[in-house]
Amino acid sequence: MSPPVQYGGDEVGALVLDIGSSTVRAGYAGEDAPKCLFPTAFATVPSSDPSQPPTYVHGNNVHLYRPHATVLSFVADQIVTDWDAAGRALEHAFQDRMRVKTLEEFPLMATEPSWNTKENKEKMCELAFETWQTPAFYSVDKAVMSAFAAGKGSALIVNVGEELTTVTPVYDGFVLRKAIQKQPTGGALLSEVLLSSLKSQSLPVTPHYLVKTKEAVEPNQPANAQLREDRLPNPSDPNAATTPSYHRLEEMRLMHELKESVCEVMTPSWDDNSVNQKASRAFEFPDGFNTYLGTVRLSTPEIIFNPQRFLPVEFKNRQLPPSASTIPSHPYSALQPLAGLIRNTLIQVDPDLQATLLANVVVTGGTTLIPGFVDRLQAELGIVAPGMKIKIHAAASAAERTHSSWLGGSILASLGTFHQLWIGKDEYQEVGKSVVHRRAK
Repeated sequence: MSPPVQYGGDEVGALVLDIGSSTVRAGYAGEDAPKCLFPTAFATVPSSDPSQPPTYVHGNNVHLYRPHATVLSFVADQIVTDWDAAGRALEHAFQDRMRVKTLEEFPLMATEPSWNTKENKEKMCELAFETWQTPAFYSVDKAVMSAFAAGKGSALIVNVGEELTTVTPVYDGFVLRKAIQKQPTGGALLSEVLLSSLKSQSLPVTPHYLVKTKEAVEPNQPANAQLREDRLPNPSDPNAATTPSYHRLEEMRLMHELKESVCEVMTPSWDDNSVNQKASRAFEFPDGFNTYLGTVRLSTPEIIFNPQRFLPVEFKNRQLPPSASTIPSHPYSALQPLAGLIRNTLIQVDPDLQATLLANVVVTGGTTLIPGFVDRLQAELGIVAPGMKIKIHAAASAAERTHSSWLGGSILASLGTFHQLWIGKDEYQEVGKSVVHRRAK
């Protein structure tokens, strides 16, 4: 067998790719932040000529209004489900955003979730070598890279991202897969609950794309705005210019802004008596309507810590979509508190490892940036593991918290000592795509 092609990051700049639930991150190894970020959502716009294929819109352009645009995602459960769309999106990232005309000179490192499937792992390897003609490839586990970014070989990775909450134990650089816990309590669920709450109060939720002009109004007064009548959604009309999927995308985008602006986690725990003493926060919607939000800004993040009490009943009856994941999620009807997920993980690892993991808790994911999150987690862990030393590592930088797996990959791929691990093109051609299982475990 031919030896692996040697590509040290200090000799040839490698590219690092991290595909998350809602965001793709791509950049150069050795840098401290990805060069480009763009959504996993994409749009298909039908041609005016029925005989012609649709136009595909990738990247942040998916938010630009286009009549009859249908919005989809090429990722579910952090696993790529539409490789054609993913391939187009990633080419957009490399060629249009990073100005990399060809990958023929760049080794490629790609992150993957701990529950990735054998088929998907092979597909990424195949795409790298066959389509992009990269000279070398390697795949790494997201949780291990998050630990690496925090400077740890062993850690308990607590990730609360857009779609999922996961607890992953890493010991000496390896994931203890049988102890992984995951469930669909991420930022997207919080946004959906916020949206449902506002609509139940008959508060106007008008996304940016519908607003033509607006004027300032007093709090809680009706908006004084001119809307784009031609864009108004009409779910009962299948020929309406605005599709339900695009309208939903923009509603959720607005809820993300709202969540970042006003939400807060109660510390050290939820207290009904203290809630009324917390100040309300003002928020102005795109049409100029503005109001003060009180209890809902505090109760919504509680879903992460106490879903059985705070998740509305209509959400508990939802069904999980089909998933190819090798590790199933808890169903909505049986969601666990974050502390419960951590307890479940600790129970399933060797008792001798529990102290090490609790002393190295690494918090990642954009949802953990909600003020009060880390302090609340510290308090909850003190109840779950009384008497144990608990130390939480939570990067102060929002970029480090949200891009931790990419950053770990960037550090690893830039090490000169890593060059022996790259899967070279000669080895791929000799063994085939299955080589990725032997060389990138």
